[in-house]
Amino acid sequence: MVNGIGKISAETMLISAMKVAEVNHRYIANNIANADTPGYTQKELDFQKSLNAVLQGRGGIVLRTNHPRHIQIEKEGVVVEKKRNVLKNDFNSVDIDEQIAKLTENTGKATVYTALLAKKFSQLTTIINDLKR
Repeated sequence: MVNGIGKISAETMLISAMKVAEVNHRYIANNIANADTPGYTQKELDFQKSLNAVLQGRGGIVLRTNHPRHIQIEKEGVVVEKKRNVLKNDFNSVDIDEQIAKLTENTGKATVYTALLAKKFSQLTTIINDLKR
């Protein structure tokens, strides 16, 4: 059992982590885009809490759709507005170097999750092909 979560498959864990990494990427990119916006307060996604929420089925509010081809939209996970000592005259709290480092780290995580999931599916494909013989 992981943080109050029952037994979950590796695929579920990796797919959930990829979803959270994607949302985290959007927040970091938004912070970078607003690095010169006066009064902007950077926002961060608490990756671990958001991942736990997704795995526990508390990933957000799913909006209803009225057509099968509509795209499901969910409210993102745990977001924290980061209040910090502002060193800029425009009261913007974004440290661009810190955000680029976070973007690089998040990209690395997403790449690892994707590679692991691809490996898992490759193994399943091999097993299925072996059964066909």
